[in-house]
Amino acid sequence: MKRVIALIFLFVITSCSGSSPEVDQQGGNTIETENTTTDNESCDALESFDQCPGSLPMELMDIEQELLEGVGPDSVPYLQRNYLLNCVSRSDTSIDRNEIAATCQCLYQGLVDHLRTQGTEIQAVRWFIELEDSATEGNVPPAWAMEVFIACA
Repeated sequence: MKRVIALIFLFVITSCSGSSPEVDQQGGNTIETENTTTDNESCDALESFDQCPGSLPMELMDIEQELLEGVGPDSVPYLQRNYLLNCVSRSDTSIDRNEIAATCQCLYQGLVDHLRTQGTEIQAVRWFIELEDSATEGNVPPAWAMEVFIACA
């Protein structure tokens, strides 16, 4: 079963690409995203992975335990909510959602942990968003992203 999940996530991760933090060391500019506010905190200029906590989408509540590690379902940061929703929704529906959820959570945490070691929090957020934005372009991901995938598969 892990091999099937690995193949599906290989498809998902190979549809991602972006600047490798080892190459793209420019200054960390604020990231423009959708204009949403939560508790008077603006989400239009993300500078941290912990910004703009909100509720996990209803379509993921059946697998919340596998998706969330140390975060309550009502306080999931914006980038994590979006990543998990996209990751689960891109997955093959014939595979157990609990296994998909656990792999998506592992991928999110692995990507965030790696990016945080490469630069400032603002740079890491920018690189993460670039990686996510390029998911629809079909480019080959950087080697470090493949290593994260392999560790989670």
